[in-house]
Amino acid sequence: MEAGTVSHRRFDRVGACMGVVFVVLFVAGFMVFSTPSSNKDTAKWQRWWTDGGHRVTAVIGAYLIVLGVLAFVWFLWSLRDRLADGGGPMLTFGTLFVAMVLVSTLLRAAIPGAKMFGNVPVPSGDLARQFDNLGFGLLLVAGALSAGAFTAFASYAARREAVLPSWLTAAGYVVAVLQLIAGIFFPFVLFVLWVLVVSIVLLRRGATAEAAAPVTVAPAH
Repeated sequence: MEAGTVSHRRFDRVGACMGVVFVVLFVAGFMVFSTPSSNKDTAKWQRWWTDGGHRVTAVIGAYLIVLGVLAFVWFLWSLRDRLADGGGPMLTFGTLFVAMVLVSTLLRAAIPGAKMFGNVPVPSGDLARQFDNLGFGLLLVAGALSAGAFTAFASYAARREAVLPSWLTAAGYVVAVLQLIAGIFFPFVLFVLWVLVVSIVLLRRGATAEAAAPVTVAPAH
């Protein structure tokens, strides 16, 4: 096996692993970034961010989400590298998804981050709630639509070039369409799960290809 081939397969393997890393960090970030359960109690929203513990967990959650989408960028470029046409629109919408998640996270973490790092007074509970709602809205509308388009184009390209099994690309089309109603949140969860399954399938296919590859022995001098 030539050194260039080994290096390329290693890059592909790491790229597939980054998809798993994205899912783990993204989900962990959401779980850590807690907010008040009631969306109507504005006084509770203001009290929430005056609590140092809540601010710390929010900032940690934001960092985890950001690190997760950076891992998604690596996964995206690795997937692009597997396609003959370089991904085309898949790369565009994948990048747009990353941008939407970053802006969404920045909006949600703006108030706890400003208080934690700049000692800025906590605004009214109504404003704090609106910031969080804007962040979620951006994620579940613009972010989800971008994720849906990415999934659709990735499924089409991967099916055409046999990068992924047909059942997984068919599932990708379903997930892509469901992002139109991602406002109810569950369809967006399906997108994250689809990325996880794609990563696992690519890892298994890579391991199978390495096991089947012939080993080239250098001639003795």
